[in-house]
Amino acid sequence: MAASPSNSVVDDTDTSPSPSKSSATSHAVTEVDSDSALSPVSADHPAPPPKSTWWRWLVGLVWDSVEGDARNRRYVQKLDLFLFTYICFGYFIKYLDQQNYSNAFVSGMQADLQLYGNERNWIVTWFSVGIMVGTIPSQMIQLEYVRPSIWIPACEIAWSVLVMAMAAVKDVRQLYVLRFFVGLFEACSFPGYAALLGGWYGPRELTKRVAIFEQCSAIASMFSGYIQAGLYTSMNGVHGLAGWRWLFVMDGVISIPIAVWGFFAIPDLPHTTRAFYWTADDRAYGVQRIERIGRGAPQRLTWSGVRRVYADWRLWVFLLAYTFVAMAGQGTNYFNLWLKAVGYSVVQVNVLPTAGNAVSIVAAFVFGIVADRTGRRREALLVVLLVLFVSNLLLSIWHIPHGAIMAANYLAYIGSAAQPIVIGWGNELNGHDSNLRQLLVATGNIFTYALQIFIPVVLFPTQHAPHYKYGYQILILFGGLGTIGTFLLQWQQDRQRRQGTVEQDAVVVEAEA
Repeated sequence: MAASPSNSVVDDTDTSPSPSKSSATSHAVTEVDSDSALSPVSADHPAPPPKSTWWRWLVGLVWDSVEGDARNRRYVQKLDLFLFTYICFGYFIKYLDQQNYSNAFVSGMQADLQLYGNERNWIVTWFSVGIMVGTIPSQMIQLEYVRPSIWIPACEIAWSVLVMAMAAVKDVRQLYVLRFFVGLFEACSFPGYAALLGGWYGPRELTKRVAIFEQCSAIASMFSGYIQAGLYTSMNGVHGLAGWRWLFVMDGVISIPIAVWGFFAIPDLPHTTRAFYWTADDRAYGVQRIERIGRGAPQRLTWSGVRRVYADWRLWVFLLAYTFVAMAGQGTNYFNLWLKAVGYSVVQVNVLPTAGNAVSIVAAFVFGIVADRTGRRREALLVVLLVLFVSNLLLSIWHIPHGAIMAANYLAYIGSAAQPIVIGWGNELNGHDSNLRQLLVATGNIFTYALQIFIPVVLFPTQHAPHYKYGYQILILFGGLGTIGTFLLQWQQDRQRRQGTVEQDAVVVEAEA
């Protein structure tokens, strides 16, 4: 974006140095686009423009590693092949193992374990408590004691084994204990994945990738529904196990090989990487690339660092938007209970929500591309929040035609497009502070799961399904709070631009003293 006259930000279309300042005394840093080469190019000897083809131009409309400087393309493509692909699979198994209880519940677990009270919500609660307890310690471990390339896969293996153990539970108390420890080990994953992406990708690259990786949760939900539908019809009773128990076994079998691959695929961070697929030149290039967008070497995260971050107002602005745009879309969790209540079959209850997951995937990808290409994160968020308002309003009214309730439930899935935009925006605004950036999503996760303890039990009690007294009305309130958070993030961005510290696509640009 062009700079205001009051500071020294250089437009990303102008990479020539200012003639009025020497390189030794200048406080302004010329901005370089993320697709340009790292080595300087003089005005007298400009680099030849990269060759382009129609297919690169077409793909470049939605993806960023096919156009521009060849060196940068190769680097980002390798990063996508190993880190990004692994994170997508990692989040896939994380969500598969987190949400499989929902499919199991409507596929025989409720009857077999006699869960006719509020036990379903307590299953969610114990998992959420595990997440909350483990999140901050897990981030500290990754920054101070154990590399992410060791810690994250080890936790994935641990929770996968615990998920398989859920196939053997005899009563709901055993399920509560296992769910707590699954949550405890899963606490490393989402904030860890987000921090890794934020540590390697620039502002014009990040949001769409966060959107895709988050939508692996929707793919996992679809996959879980299809698996449970298949197991219910083909494996129910095999070797004395009910179909819902086989779901936990199969999920563990799928998860463990992906977790093992993480030991090799995760490159840690640019300044600390030992990944086998980086050459010495790649490592040097990666450090230069990430430093020019204002992100230095990772700092140890100590308790004093945690206290400093929690005293920083920028964290709380981020949390307001992050937490409540997520909460406003929580109605999707109760779609299958409505389907079951109005008489759909077990297979339909598992399969019909997968169409909503497809809506979620498309919406997140489209809004992620728009946010990355245009930088209009506020407008993108407001559109998503408006859709959620309509969905929650219709479900609050409730006494509307069957088709309208179905449509309102599907509209709610568009809400998943909001959180990736907030994550990308938060990394852009706070990328220069490694401890703050590391704790943005981690703390957001704690608040999100804290509310998820309250929401199912108080707002959506299972015994009242599928019509809840004021659940969807409160989701409308959450959407309003998310809207306030959106405008505060825009205010923060405008404030930082006026002060002259703006992370754009290459560096943090500082105003002239």
